[in-house]
Amino acid sequence: MSLVMQKTKSAQKTATKYLANSLYDENGDSSKYLTGLKSTCSESAGVPYGNIEEEDLMAQDGTYPWEGKTTATVEAIALNVVRALMSSAKLYDGPEGKPNIATTTEDLFNSIKGILTPMQRFTEDQKVTKAGFTNLVFEGMMIVADDYCPSGYMFALNTAHIGFAIHKSFYFARENWHRLNGPMGKTMKILWDGNLVCNNRKAHAAHSNLST
Repeated sequence: MSLVMQKTKSAQKTATKYLANSLYDENGDSSKYLTGLKSTCSESAGVPYGNIEEEDLMAQDGTYPWEGKTTATVEAIALNVVRALMSSAKLYDGPEGKPNIATTTEDLFNSIKGILTPMQRFTEDQKVTKAGFTNLVFEGMMIVADDYCPSGYMFALNTAHIGFAIHKSFYFARENWHRLNGPMGKTMKILWDGNLVCNNRKAHAAHSNLST
């Protein structure tokens, strides 16, 4: 019985890692994978996000509220680059008006930490650190190193406008055990049904082609 429980827990961890990696996918809404952060910030005008193309929504000032934002400029990570990324996703002044969390690679994170350390202008969020994450808080935005983040990327996100929608009946739900057709044994499936959802694409931005 303990072996079965161990295998079941291992399968749940594998599914969790699979979702963590898919978080950055750029697949379309018809894909079996997540509509990930690359899709949220995609600059492809003709590719729908949430079944809506960015050119389908135009404001009175001629701008497109549903436009994805990814800066592809080749440049080294620096504080002015981080600030520019935050500003590109600014909705308004005040609380929840700018991105409050950024994910990036460990190499880029370490470069930022190296810049900030001698200046003594960074703080560590102790609660998050204790939970197993390495992070910095820079000018109100938490910066997190994520092993699954694509190379050269930083994503600036506003958590007030992004999250997960998960079917209540398929949150790592286990099917009944079934006997295998061939060898002796039983099998079951662990089901998860949901997606990354966003209600305001302007609140998020990405920067690719960054280097240390």
